[in-house]
Amino acid sequence: QTWRYTTSQPGKGWNEADFDDSSWQSGPGGFGTKETPGTVVRTEWSSPEIWIRRRVELAAGKLANPQLVIHHDEDADVYLNGVLAAKVAGYTTRYVGLPIRPEARKALRAGRNVIAVHCKQTGGGQYIDVGLADVIETVRE
Repeated sequence: QTWRYTTSQPGKGWNEADFDDSSWQSGPGGFGTKETPGTVVRTEWSSPEIWIRRRVELAAGKLANPQLVIHHDEDADVYLNGVLAAKVAGYTTRYVGLPIRPEARKALRAGRNVIAVHCKQTGGGQYIDVGLADVIETVRE
């Protein structure tokens, strides 16, 4: 998936659905450095912070159980249509499902939606990639 991204502080409202990100760069997710374990880096990112945004189209009808699918290294804030959906700290070594905060679930709508993410790098490897999935059933190992 193609994202818009910047490594410079974008200013107020960057996470809102109607924010103009046309001056940002574009590139495919995931973002990071190639030596980070368990990652597939498609766009090199080696600065301390990155802000990424992507538009997603959702079909009409209620999602059964929307969740984020995320692989992060390190701390990240994820927004859906400007509403904080999740905050994660530390890192993962693979993609994991993550529940969406109730207020962010309510912000999802049929048609165009925006996923906006701010990720901070503090040491070691670095990576960020995020998606949205409708999880019908959870399988426990």
